[in-house]
Amino acid sequence: MSREREKDGGRMVQLTLSNAVDQTQKIRVEVPAGTTVAQAARDAGIAPKGSFDVFTPGGEAVTKASVDQHRDAVLYVGPQKVAGGIAFTPDGEEFILEPEPGVEVAAGPPVGPKAVVFVSSYDSTVRHDVVPQEGQSVRDAARMAGLAPRDGSGWEVFDAMGVEVGNRVAMELTGEVLYVGPRAIEAGSRAWSSPGLTAKDLRRMKISYPSVVSIGNHRLANGNSGVVQVSMIGKQSHRLSKTITYQIVIDFRGFPAEVPYAYVSAPDDSQILHCNIFHEDRYALAPRIPLCAVCIGDYQDEFWNLPKDRLCRLDCYLNQLQYALSNPNPRDTARSV
Repeated sequence: MSREREKDGGRMVQLTLSNAVDQTQKIRVEVPAGTTVAQAARDAGIAPKGSFDVFTPGGEAVTKASVDQHRDAVLYVGPQKVAGGIAFTPDGEEFILEPEPGVEVAAGPPVGPKAVVFVSSYDSTVRHDVVPQEGQSVRDAARMAGLAPRDGSGWEVFDAMGVEVGNRVAMELTGEVLYVGPRAIEAGSRAWSSPGLTAKDLRRMKISYPSVVSIGNHRLANGNSGVVQVSMIGKQSHRLSKTITYQIVIDFRGFPAEVPYAYVSAPDDSQILHCNIFHEDRYALAPRIPLCAVCIGDYQDEFWNLPKDRLCRLDCYLNQLQYALSNPNPRDTARSV
């Protein structure tokens, strides 16, 4: 390696590394040319313990590649299995699970660090790169991109977590992909039933589950998040007291009117001993990734009888899911273990 670096004449390569699970961990690094991407992640202290992979925004694994091939790029570091389907369309941030047929997937972040990419949640094919001006707000930059509604209706700019960022300084978010769409919370009866997780819902969920991340290519037309991934602790087996971390993908596209669906993306199916987690299968929300559905019991009627309050239904569902993971029920098995 030292000979390779000498041959490169001591050149340095800059790139940005982001933690795939905790999006608050993002670092700009400068490493010698010829260094592998994996080594750069280790040296930066952003690589997780054990096996891991590094991915481009398009989901391509580049762990063993040279940093020379990714100068000024944004790359994502995550657990090896979990990251198998990663890409972050709202840059910063989301695992790309393959979309349903006909669902457009926003491309990854721009190669250079100067622009902010704005994607319209009204029409995901509409996207504009904007180089923000000094002191310009994100909202003003989005307006300059021509993505503000012309009918005067309320709108906002969201990051990948569904958090409103319109009042932030745009230059702080260069290299990011942001979404322009209607305000997540509207007055009147439509607010409670607007499908998906609003920014407020995500903030509420993040209090108990800080690892939650929104899956970008499942953002709904109303600006809400349709699918999220989150780390949850549960029992390994009804025969053991040991607890483990499950990586859970939750489909909120029908929420709050319908019960969400939860799937385990890690550990592997062969390593799961929890009797209430089904064997792996392929599902429409991620047809190329094997997922194991979680059985949370006969909960549908109880969920429908809950008050028509988004946060109440979100809290109750998460409590039910957490209970199922923490209390394996061998009397109602989804697999033989």
